[in-house]
Amino acid sequence: MLQIALKMLFGDRAKFLTLVIGLSFSVFLLVQQGSIFCGLMLRTAQNVFETGAPIWVIDPTASNFNDTVDMKTSEVARVRSLPGVLWAVPMTLQGGVAQSDKGETAAIQVIGVDDESLIGIPASLIEGKYEDLNQPGAVIISKARSERFGAPQVGDEFEINDNRVKVVGLIDSKKSFAPFPVLYTTMSRVQTLIPDKQRIVSFILVKEKPDVDRKALCRLIEVSTGLKAETLWEFVFSTMKFWAANTGIPINFGINFGMVLLIGTMISAQTLYAFMIENIKYFGTFKAIGITNRMLSKMVVLQSLTVGLIGYGIGIGIASLFGYFLPEGSPLAYYTPWQLLVIILFLVMGFCSLASLLSLNRVLRVDPAIVFRG
Repeated sequence: MLQIALKMLFGDRAKFLTLVIGLSFSVFLLVQQGSIFCGLMLRTAQNVFETGAPIWVIDPTASNFNDTVDMKTSEVARVRSLPGVLWAVPMTLQGGVAQSDKGETAAIQVIGVDDESLIGIPASLIEGKYEDLNQPGAVIISKARSERFGAPQVGDEFEINDNRVKVVGLIDSKKSFAPFPVLYTTMSRVQTLIPDKQRIVSFILVKEKPDVDRKALCRLIEVSTGLKAETLWEFVFSTMKFWAANTGIPINFGINFGMVLLIGTMISAQTLYAFMIENIKYFGTFKAIGITNRMLSKMVVLQSLTVGLIGYGIGIGIASLFGYFLPEGSPLAYYTPWQLLVIILFLVMGFCSLASLLSLNRVLRVDPAIVFRG
């Protein structure tokens, strides 16, 4: 009987294609909206990912990468002296204004790293050398958004807060959520570029010793220093949470996601119900020859879930192609985690099951005598 149910489904090509197309389009929109949301949230923590430090220590009143409160330089030595710490280095995040020789200006983020180790600069250096930062006025610039002040290349010079600097390296980093170009230099040079700062340490980057539990070390740092310590992923989620709570992104995407889900449910329910009505005589025949309501229910649910799986697969494929063919450096943030695909699978199966329940009521109440009516 289950094979007959599938033959009934595939035999009515018009209704079958309508169901599959409607579900595929709904899945595509769900994946697209979810992927753009995930991409935007990841961009909020892009600098954290690129730095890659295992543990981030910040002032207890700060909350994330973009909400910094500078600390005393002496805090670095306090953290460094704790048992279980392999190394601890300072990092600073400051704002500035860059101006090219052509007069193009842009607000920028200046990230200063430890003068000796240079820990904190992304590993995606595509031109120049890290050690060139020891040259006078040297900076390494991220290519992302650098066009806002002339897209300087290695060897070019420009001004930051009326101080002359020279580009000695280019980093091929991804765009962050904040619309500012990012450049890297040493901590001592940041103090020259931004001389009015009394406190300069925004973060303390920490690496634990082998066989030391990372989360346990974070708790030790907090108890011993009164500072806030988080692992890489904890700090990433803190940054995401900050942007989610202070922007309308979750609400806007939530409304879009909910509308797509509602429309997909309505389309599949209406089309599946129409399919059942058109085949009501067949179900009446099945009841007349002794097929139980339980088997009829299995037939209806099988038809619904089959359409759902086919539509899910096609929709995922289209969404994947959409993301694959996005040009490199596209302004559209797009990231599809596997968890999103699992969530959408359960949602699709859920509203297909709901659609089958709505139509199942009519099937179970059908009178077998309908077979003998004209």
